[in-house]
Amino acid sequence: MRSATRWIKLWRDVQAERGRFGLMLVAVVVALAALGAVLGAYAVLTREMADNYLGTDPAHATLELRGDVTPAVLAAARKHPGVAVAEARDVIPARARVGDAWLPVLLFAMDAFPASGVSRFFAREGSSAPATGSVLLEHTATGVLAAGMGDRLTLKTPNGTPRTVAVSGLVHDPGLAPAWQERTGYVYLDRATLRQLGEDGTLHELRVRFRDTPETMAAVQAAAESLASALQAQGFPVMELRVPPPRQHPHQRQMTTVLFLLLAFSAMTLVLAAVLVANTLSALLARQVREIGVMKTLGATTPQLVRIYLALVALIGMAAFVVALPLGVGGTRLFAIAVARLLNLSLTQSYAPPWVFAVQWAAALTVPLLVAAVPVWSACRVTVRDAIDQHGSGGERLRQRISRWPTALRNVLRKPARLGLTLGLLAAGGAMFMTALNISDSWQQTIDKVYQTRHYDVEVRFYADEPLTWRERVAQLPGVRSAEAWGYSPAAFARPGQMDVSRAYPDRGHGAFTVMAPPPSTRMIDFPVLAGRWLQPSDRDAVVLNHAAMAQQRQLKVGDPVLLSIGGRTSSWRLVGIVEEIGAAGVGYVNDQAFAQATASAGLARMIRVTTDATTSAQRVQRIAQIEAHLADAGAGVDRVQPLSELRTAMGDHIVILIRALLALAFVMAAVGGLGLASTLGISVLERTRELAVMKTLGATQGRLVGMVLGEAQTVALLSVLLAFALSLPLTWLLDVMIGGLGFVAPLPFAVSPLALLAWVALVLLVSLVAAWPPARRAAQLPIALALAQV
Repeated sequence: MRSATRWIKLWRDVQAERGRFGLMLVAVVVALAALGAVLGAYAVLTREMADNYLGTDPAHATLELRGDVTPAVLAAARKHPGVAVAEARDVIPARARVGDAWLPVLLFAMDAFPASGVSRFFAREGSSAPATGSVLLEHTATGVLAAGMGDRLTLKTPNGTPRTVAVSGLVHDPGLAPAWQERTGYVYLDRATLRQLGEDGTLHELRVRFRDTPETMAAVQAAAESLASALQAQGFPVMELRVPPPRQHPHQRQMTTVLFLLLAFSAMTLVLAAVLVANTLSALLARQVREIGVMKTLGATTPQLVRIYLALVALIGMAAFVVALPLGVGGTRLFAIAVARLLNLSLTQSYAPPWVFAVQWAAALTVPLLVAAVPVWSACRVTVRDAIDQHGSGGERLRQRISRWPTALRNVLRKPARLGLTLGLLAAGGAMFMTALNISDSWQQTIDKVYQTRHYDVEVRFYADEPLTWRERVAQLPGVRSAEAWGYSPAAFARPGQMDVSRAYPDRGHGAFTVMAPPPSTRMIDFPVLAGRWLQPSDRDAVVLNHAAMAQQRQLKVGDPVLLSIGGRTSSWRLVGIVEEIGAAGVGYVNDQAFAQATASAGLARMIRVTTDATTSAQRVQRIAQIEAHLADAGAGVDRVQPLSELRTAMGDHIVILIRALLALAFVMAAVGGLGLASTLGISVLERTRELAVMKTLGATQGRLVGMVLGEAQTVALLSVLLAFALSLPLTWLLDVMIGGLGFVAPLPFAVSPLALLAWVALVLLVSLVAAWPPARRAAQLPIALALAQV
């Protein structure tokens, strides 16, 4: 058989089945576009992470001094072996007036602008060096503080009174998480402006970068401890070391996990599309078995036929690549911008590097070919005798086994290999669809734990320990049901004879560890106990750690001694329990009396938690505003007033992009599965045109024939639902563990969404009806003579 004849025949096949080849093309285009978008975003964000976060020259370590970082301290630090850069900084918690409310801000104070050498930030608009009496704002804080370039901002520091300053510039600080995510404003100012706000201008932080030091946690910590020892020997007491994970943005784990999961999902989508191509091609070849036999009679060999059909698959892949390329470029840009906003990155370039397109091209060519190779080889290796004797039904043994089964089930089992591919395609799409909705439910249940385990409306923190009389005054306010005074202090896990080291970032939130001391009778928290027990009134040296704190000290177990440095004072405790606390960094809980003894703070408290009688959100806002106004009028040194609802919102903001992207990819996979079902059903009906004609001659009505085909289609759909549901369970569990570890250092609760199952049942039944109705109706209406003449 001549080569030209074979290619002409193939071209005519494509023309005759252009609808189904169109479905194959669309499926591969969708999958390649998704793969290109996610892979491109990964490449862009990996590059921009280095250009942004690492481009700030983040401090390897921060040394907290008891006194001011004077020029003498800086000189001593810069002379120490291995120190490349040393600068004086400080972070002061303050508050900014926004409308009628006071919102928390962090004041980043420094000696000179613009920042250079360590923990740099970059001018975005206006001045890069604020004059005395003016400040710079991090650009993500403009929405939080309702202030921008040229506006005036009212600030109140721990020791000052409210003062108004001008905003003379906006900056971008890639070393910080977005302000809107943390519900905190970021303000930059110099010593002189800090003094105008009522502080003494002391800068306690010495931020350093080392040279010739491996950027590992152990190496950086050792270098920082060596520097601290040298400074203390020269009379400069160091209170604490802060060593965040080297080269890691505060939200880098989120980015890495999000992109890994989405890349896995998009790769799976491409495999599903390739299965669709293989399934459809297998069905088309099954209809052409006699044609293959005729071609072999005319001299065609099996390898020649295999090359023809695989060339067709390759052409589909290449055509899909051409169409998907611009779609992937657009998706890369949109996705990279969304994740960059989550990480506070400024994209200098949102276009993927050439290797991403090379991977897309290779995937478009190889994945469909690899998946289609087996069915193509199986169809083309048929002998001439078997091809001429082909009747289009299953084997005799299979027919005997299923002879007593329902008619619809017997009919769908005629082609077990094709049924397996179709079920696999639909089940994979359905499993991902249900998994995404299950994960969404798991995430919602996790966020709901904020309210289920905390039974207060607002938390009030003071800059320093305050008399317990504040609790009494708040408890007497109208609408306040109860108010509890809690001990609260930043802390660190101490080491005998060594400097305290924490993993906190410069914002003092990410990686931080605190100790809280609730009253023994508190009912404002009810955390699930993972191991051991909760505190008892008689405990004097017991500590309970939440699971985030345990993630920092994985070697600890219940019953072990724990050495804590609380407010610079070291004390020994015994670990009696571990609790799950969603929405918090590392926290250790001790009894209030034991805390007061360890910190010499009897009769004082740094935090008040309040429950109100509010039953609606509006009433709750009103009660909180009343509490805040009362404390402000009385001159209390309030650090922040955090409604519980803000904690819930902030948690959702941290990972909302992952949930949305999972849902989007779930619908993409569902669409690919639906296309596969439509293609397979259409071919199946065409193969049975003669059979349907024979049934018509025996008296079957058009309605009965159509109903029979629709029943078979829905049988396939329901079988796929069962398989998809079974697959979704382990997949949901796996993603619960991965995403929970990303957001909460604990697995998400396992959830099976009834809505997900019902939605997939409805969707797959609808797709099966829409896919089977047109070919079934055409076949049923075809005149018997024409139907019997079909090949």
